[in-house]
Formats: sequence, structure tokens, C-alpha cells
Amino acid sequence: MSHLVIVDGHAILHRAYHSIPPLSVNGQPVNAIYGFYSMILSALDTLNPDYLIVCLDSPGPNFRNEEFVGYRANRKPADVDLKSQLPVVPDTLETANIAHYALGGFEADDLIGSLATKSLRKKINHKKMISKVTIITGDKDLMQLVNAKINLFVPVRGLSETKLYGPPEVKEKLGVTPSQVVDLKALMGDSSDNYPGVAGIGPVAAMNLLEKYHHLDNIYTHLADIKPAVSEKLTKDKDNAYLSQKLATIVTNIPLKLRLRDTKITPSTYDSLEKLFSEYNFKSLISRLRRHHPVATRIKVQSNQTSLF
Repeated sequence: MSHLVIVDGHAILHRAYHSIPPLSVNGQPVNAIYGFYSMILSALDTLNPDYLIVCLDSPGPNFRNEEFVGYRANRKPADVDLKSQLPVVPDTLETANIAHYALGGFEADDLIGSLATKSLRKKINHKKMISKVTIITGDKDLMQLVNAKINLFVPVRGLSETKLYGPPEVKEKLGVTPSQVVDLKALMGDSSDNYPGVAGIGPVAAMNLLEKYHHLDNIYTHLADIKPAVSEKLTKDKDNAYLSQKLATIVTNIPLKLRLRDTKITPSTYDSLEKLFSEYNFKSLISRLRRHHPVATRIKVQSNQTSLF
């Protein structure tokens, strides 16, 4: 079973920045970068994937800003020390020889959704290349992608405690199935992303409606059967509900070029990571890497390794 891990880059960097005490190298803050790669090491050792990709947000607006001018308008600017680290990340990924994607006009979520979907369809000699995808993220929006072959690996407390989310865990967490996550947000709105939903419809009412009617279209088909107080709210904010549904939906069909052989984890991946950690003087990460992936073992494996991908 071939396993692909996709990292929600900026989500993990933000989590790392707020979890790791201030740390700098030659005056440059690096605590977010340190925590980011600490998380990647943990994922490599815990999940043991065959392939690895990092997806990053691009600077500037995306198509959701064009759909709704207020999208994310109420978010506070990132701390200066965090902002100074974000432009460095692509260079660190190059040094670490880790495949990474960013595309103007789209969020990392859309790249993740598209790459996860595309990877599960890729075949060689009529056999599927990838049978399982794990997304590393702290963003609940990505729960809409969860299914029998896609799960989430989520930091729960700082970076030290994590949880895997499959369909049962999503239902336990949100009260709806993964396929209903978008419509839950369509009804409730999202204060973080600043889109409206239906005024007066909170989590309990939204979950009850979806439990009975399953999806947004069916809710609006059955307005006559819903209590007048709720039906009036739904009628009044119908346009907002469908706008919010559109904003919440992750794009899964961006025509990205995916060459799995460029994302394959090999002993040289760990060599490149060690080179990066040495450049930043991340001694504890070097120690962890060597403990789980000794240099001598890497050299031996590389000398004997052949790959079809």
C-alpha cells in the first residue's frame, strides 16, 4: 500500500510559531521553521509515508476574494516575526529536496484537495500508485476531504500531541459526515473566514437540519416542512447560504502536474534534511533524524536502492 502525505504548509507554520518559544539564527527568527520541520520529522516517523508534498498559500488575493470582498477581511495581520519566516520556507524546502506547490489565485487547501484527488487516480501498468493519503493540517475546513482513503493528521495540543481523523472522527468532532462539512459551514457561516451563512442558525440547528435533510439543496426543497421561525431565516439568507457554500468548498480539480517520482521519500531525503538542519544549527532535529535514520543505514540503502517511480 503506497502512502502519500501532504502537508498544509502555512497552517503548520502558524501552529509551530505559536507553539515554539522565540528562536533565531543570526538575528533571523526561525521558531516557525524549526517547529514546521519538527512536525515533518514526527509525521515521517509516525506515518511512514512513501511520498511527501508540501502545499503553500500564495501571496495576494484568491478567487474567493473575487466572489466575496469580505472574505477573511477581519483576520489580524500575522506577527512580524512570523511574516519574516514565511518567504524563507520555499528555499528551505528546496534545500530539503521536498516537493512543494503554490499557485496564485488558489489557497493551499485547493492544491491539497486537487493533489489528493489526482494522486489516488494515478496508475502505472494499470495499477493505482497511491492507495492512501494523509493530510497534515490544523484546519478543520479540510475535514470535507476525508473519506475511506483520505484522512487528516492534526496537531491537537501544540505540536506534541496529534490525532488522526477518518470519517468517524469527523462525525464525532463536528456532528456531521465529511460530505456535509461544506453545508454545515454554509448554514453556520465562518467567523474566521468572515463569510455570513444564515443569520440565527448556529451549530445545533445546522446539525439538526443536516441530520434530517442531509444537504443544503434538500433543506431548501423542504422549507414548508421546517418550523416557521427557522424557515424564515433560511428564506431570508438563501443567497448568503449558497455564497458561503461556494466559499467553503475546496477545489479538487486544479490541473496540476503531479510526478510522483519527484515526491518519493528516499534515503537522500534524510540527507537533504540533515543538510538543512545543519545550515540552521537545529541540533536537536539532527539528533532526532540520526536516531531514527542513521547515516550509515542511509548510505547502505542508497547504494542498493532502485526505483521504478
